[in-house]
Formats: sequence, structure tokens, C-alpha cells
Amino acid sequence: MYFDIQPKTKKEDLFGVDFALSTLLHHLSNPLTRMVVIKGLRRTGKTSLLNVAIQEYKSYAIKIDVRQSPYYDRQEFYLHLVQQIKKAVGESLLEKIAKGISSVKISYKDFSTTLFLSKEENIGFFFEKINAEMEKKKTFLVIALDEAQLLKHIEFDQILASIFDNYKHIKLIITGSEIGLLDKFIGHQEYKAPLFGRASMEIELKPLKTEQTALFLQQGFAQINKKISFEEIQEVIEHLDGILGWTTLYGWARAQGNSPERSLEVVEQDGTEMVRRELDLFLQGRKAKEKYRKVLRHLARGNNSWTLLRHSLAKEKIAATDSQLNLYLRELLDYNFIEKAAEKYFIADPLLIRAIKG
Repeated sequence: MYFDIQPKTKKEDLFGVDFALSTLLHHLSNPLTRMVVIKGLRRTGKTSLLNVAIQEYKSYAIKIDVRQSPYYDRQEFYLHLVQQIKKAVGESLLEKIAKGISSVKISYKDFSTTLFLSKEENIGFFFEKINAEMEKKKTFLVIALDEAQLLKHIEFDQILASIFDNYKHIKLIITGSEIGLLDKFIGHQEYKAPLFGRASMEIELKPLKTEQTALFLQQGFAQINKKISFEEIQEVIEHLDGILGWTTLYGWARAQGNSPERSLEVVEQDGTEMVRRELDLFLQGRKAKEKYRKVLRHLARGNNSWTLLRHSLAKEKIAATDSQLNLYLRELLDYNFIEKAAEKYFIADPLLIRAIKG
């Protein structure tokens, strides 16, 4: 069902990503591909694509939504990771692996706690044994980390670099919506980053084009036994600009029996509040939070070149040096609140524009 607002888990519920899905599955079965990176704006379907790929992959695989894991503590995250791997490979295989680590005297039942909370240095032994078992079975263990950039502050990128370098039967999928931070995490032009220089295949999801949005709405309405007019499609495209998550929410609201007008209100009210909370979370603890807001407001008004922004801030007597303005723009880009094209800056999400203007 296209208009299900939960992340998709079935192939038939995905829209417009057939090529991305087949490409991802190809890389998971290709021995030469060690790491896949999935990028995209918020609400473009990355998590759904990843969920379905894990379901379709016919071997061992885990997916961790880092936002819902103990990503603030390295040892706790190790434990969480092992628990997820246990579910994927099965208890019997994990027990065999545990017994094979001769340097650690443990029983299977307290395997995770003993090995990872008090013996963190044994993480290498664990992955070595996992890798050996996958090699015997002529398959791979896939570890997928959704919003992986959040693991940077516990330096988990060092562990991932070690896995990449040493264990050829463990594959990594890295996803994130904070594209600038994700690029830094995987070492793009960051030569000091642990993952710098590790080859990866990239898949990028973008907002729907006009004709894709129209087809998505037509097919989604057919699934709920409704028809949609050309005028309604145009209205949705104008207000939601091809953002798959917002368009799905609109379809869900219409499926509940709401009018087109009320459905747009639902999306704009709920979506605006959602992006406002995301922005507030980003600004939390930043001393120059009001200056970030000013930059966004000027971008929302169309002052989208660096020169226009600098002039606009000066006109309002807002103290900001050139280097400070560059910092504000760089961080907004890193966290994917804005995009840059042809030396101009844009707010990609129409509901963020609404939140800023409101």
C-alpha cells in the first residue's frame, strides 16, 4: 500500500525505486562490493528501500536504526550490535562462534555482556569468527546502519574501517539524511577520517519529479479505490514539491476520508511541526541560533546567493563576519536543511519554508 505512512517492508509497497533496489541487491551479492552508501533528503524513502533490500536479501543481514539504538555509548552499542547479529545468524551459530574465541572464557548465555562490556578488545575476535563462518557458507553478513553519521562521536567509524579492511565476508550499508555529515563519516575528502579511501558504491534517492508524483498519486488512489483529478494532483505537486514522505501523508489523509483541502491542511500542519522540531533540535545549544534562523528566512524569501545573504544580514544590522556566514551555511548544508547548486543556496523542503516563514 503506497499510502501506508510507516516505512515500507514489502517490495510491492515501494514506488519509483525499482532500479535502486535491484542495484542495491546486486551489490549485496557481488563479492567485489564491500560497502554501499545510500543518500537522500529526509523523507525520500531511504529507510523503506533499506528495509525491503534486507527482506529480499537471501542470506544473513541486520539493520540498525541508529536513532533508536544506544549510539551515545560505544560499549552499549557493541552489545546492541551483537544482539542484532544473534537474531540474524541464529543462536546455534553464535554459540559456536563464542566457543571458538579461546582467549575468552565465557558461557553462551552471558556472551554479549562478558565479551563486549568487559572485554571490548575482543571485538576483533568476534568479527573474525563471524567472517570465517560466512566464508565457510560462501555467503555474507550484511550490517546496515541507518543514520550512521550519529556514530561518529563514539568513533565507531574506526570499527567499520577495520571491518572493511579485514573481513571480506561482512558487507556494510551506510545511510543518512544529513548528507554533509554522512560524507565526512565515510571519508569523502576527509583524509583523516577512518573510512577515507575505502571504495563504496553510492545510491542517491531524490524527490519525485512531477510526472512521478502524478503517477504515484494515481496508483495510490487506485489502491484505495478512489479517483484523483488532474487539478488535485497539480495542487499536491505545487504544495509538496515531490517530497515522497509528505505526498504519502497526503494520500493517507485522503484515505481516511478527508477532503483534498483538509488533507493538505493535515500535511502542512503536521509536517511543519515535524520540521520545526528537527530545526529546533539542530539549533539546540548553538549560541548563534537566531542568526541561523535569519539566514534561513532570507533563503525562504529568495535571497539565495552568498552576496545577497551578506547584504541582507548587514541591512538588518545583524553582526556576522564572512567566516561566520560561511559556517552557518556549511552547517545547514551538512545537516541537509539547505542545498547548494550553481553557487546558490536553496531550502529543499517546502514545509521547512513554511515553518521558517511562520
